[in-house]
Amino acid sequence: MLFFALNFLLGIMLFSVRDTLSLSTLEIGLVLSLILVILTLFRRQKFIALSLVFFALGFGWMGLFSSQVLQSNIDESYFNTPINVTGTIDGMPNISDNNTKFIVKTTQPFNATIKLSWYEKPNIPLHSGDQWRLLINIKHNNSYQNEGGFDYEKWSFFKQFDASGYVKSSDTNQLLAPNSGFSIDAIRQHIKQKLLDAIPQLAFIGVINALIIGDRSLLNDQHWALFKSTNTTHLSVISGLHIGLISGFVFLLFSFLWRQCQRCMLKLPDAVVGAYFGLLAALAYALIAGFSIPTQRAFIMASVVFLSLIFRRHYSAWQLYGGALLMVLALNPLSVFSVGFWLSFYVVAVIIYGTSQHQNKHWLWRLLYIQLLISLSTLPIIAWFFASGSVLSPIANIVAIPIFSFITTPFSLLGIILSYAQLNDLSDIIFAIANQSLIHLSVFLQYLQALEFNQWQYTLISTSTLILLTMSVLIGLLPGALKLRKIALILIVVAVFQPTEKITQGEVMITTLDVGQGLAHVVRTLNHVLIFDTGARYQSGFNMGDAVIMPYLQAHQVDAIDLLIISHSDNDHIGGLSSLLKRIPIDAIISSVPEKIPSVASFCRDKTSWRWDGVNFQLLNTTNHFSDNNASCVLKISTLKRSIILTGDIEKKAEHDLVDTWGQQLQADVLISPHHGSKTSSSELFLTTVSPKFVLISSGYKNRYRHPASIILDRYNAHGITTLNTSCAGQIDVTLNNDITISRYRQAKKRYYWRQCE
Repeated sequence: MLFFALNFLLGIMLFSVRDTLSLSTLEIGLVLSLILVILTLFRRQKFIALSLVFFALGFGWMGLFSSQVLQSNIDESYFNTPINVTGTIDGMPNISDNNTKFIVKTTQPFNATIKLSWYEKPNIPLHSGDQWRLLINIKHNNSYQNEGGFDYEKWSFFKQFDASGYVKSSDTNQLLAPNSGFSIDAIRQHIKQKLLDAIPQLAFIGVINALIIGDRSLLNDQHWALFKSTNTTHLSVISGLHIGLISGFVFLLFSFLWRQCQRCMLKLPDAVVGAYFGLLAALAYALIAGFSIPTQRAFIMASVVFLSLIFRRHYSAWQLYGGALLMVLALNPLSVFSVGFWLSFYVVAVIIYGTSQHQNKHWLWRLLYIQLLISLSTLPIIAWFFASGSVLSPIANIVAIPIFSFITTPFSLLGIILSYAQLNDLSDIIFAIANQSLIHLSVFLQYLQALEFNQWQYTLISTSTLILLTMSVLIGLLPGALKLRKIALILIVVAVFQPTEKITQGEVMITTLDVGQGLAHVVRTLNHVLIFDTGARYQSGFNMGDAVIMPYLQAHQVDAIDLLIISHSDNDHIGGLSSLLKRIPIDAIISSVPEKIPSVASFCRDKTSWRWDGVNFQLLNTTNHFSDNNASCVLKISTLKRSIILTGDIEKKAEHDLVDTWGQQLQADVLISPHHGSKTSSSELFLTTVSPKFVLISSGYKNRYRHPASIILDRYNAHGITTLNTSCAGQIDVTLNNDITISRYRQAKKRYYWRQCE
């Protein structure tokens, strides 16, 4: 069963990395060849044939499932324009100070699942199951596509959202019918409100709420950062551990009670009865947690074990593991896009292996061994998903797991049960105990967090490196008698010393990050890093410094910035600065508006030129009689044979001034489109003087300014200039040495579930 499940997973994974849903002629031929091989092998090599069948089923099931998810009922005419919809709220709304986020399943004028934000406080609180008429504006699911960044398009596909949008202010927004039927989400929302009303003074109310109903909206940033820095986040919300623990406790309790009745034992074994109640407990807890994909997975894994007891079938742990894996993937093959899927099944596999080792040792020794085993074996996969980790996570988890398992989680659940039983005084005491356990645990975790060596930052690793490191860990964990550990060491050496792309002397890489409607460049030479503008910051606190620039820098192991240039004070250029100032050392800052920067900064014109690693940098601003957009810092970067000009938001006046001042020295191979391609910029005189081969435009997808202007695109085309736009290309990398090399992220990493460029 395990081997078939792994082949099913392999087929799903192969399809998940495709760039298109449709099969090429060659791929169709390979599929037909695979069918022929299966038919040929079925009699003589049945095991191999069945393995290939499961592989093919996984590939086909992922394709069929994906096509159904991507098949939208929303006509293009409904996008980017106000529309009235009727629908039902699905799941629990997430209410914050700035907005309310919720999911609505619409019935009119189309059937779809849409993720919405409501920035005004509704007159009537939103509840799961309520039917509303809303005026909304929707757009295709879109994300900033950059190295190291969060892929919102993949996440939306995984969540099966047809579109995203927001509610517009309108008198037509009204509740049509409140939820009058039974709804798990309504119960969950009621539990959340009951907690807020009853115990708002508890410091860890957010964690208690998350442990009961799987909702993280009340978790504060400080607590989340603490759990994240010690690799204990998996304990702070409902996980497979919690569902397994509670269902296991119920199993043991009812098995014990059943054994006290001799007559009962003659009719049914205690293990069967305990398994029934354990299965019900797992289902109940999963439902209260919203039956989300992680809880579905945990329930399936628990149910496979309990059902084997109920039907009195004796399977090995690996057979049960394979059955659970197959059921999870059959239910939802998109689970492979979930970090939790990989971590949970990977860790369970390590535990199954670990528990089979050292059976003759003391239980405490085996517990420590398994925890250390988990911590070491998960290093490659944590590096892959998070690019960071905690050195002391084994110690943190050894202390945190028992506290969460035997105090915090059971007392939180007991507290809400007592609350519904109207035993409020007793429930308050129980909740206080759960809260106190977290207070004491947090003191210990804060001590670990404060240790300088605790945090381990990785660079983002390649797929080949991940495979090599994972194989080396797994081989290293095999019994020593097999004498394979030398191979593990060799694989580690190969993984660490794989050739990597490196910037050479006299070469420069300019990365125009995809920050939507804004601008942010990262310029790297052999030994130096320069940031030119930092993208926008929004009222919600979301900003491009945290969301885009820092993940990119971490992906390339950049731990300091030599120079940061803020071209001017518009939010879409300066918005991410405050975040960078908090998170990374910056040696110097220059700007056209140094007075608006909360740090020591100088004027663009005060630093004229410099040379880094054989690459020349020249600031072209020589006058100070411009303001606003025209005052933007302008930077020319030149190698021995190639050059690029970064322009900020300059317009025609500044362009003409630059031509008058520099003349033919403005000539460059690559030009960053002034003012995102606005019709107020890219004048004929400026383009003729610069005479670029390429123009890079940084603009947002379907932005309200309609940048770049069609008249400007026509002008670029008339000059024979090749244009690239971040809204279509994602992150754009330009490498200048003797030649010009340009890479577009969306093209290089294309996936079938990404938005298609128009």
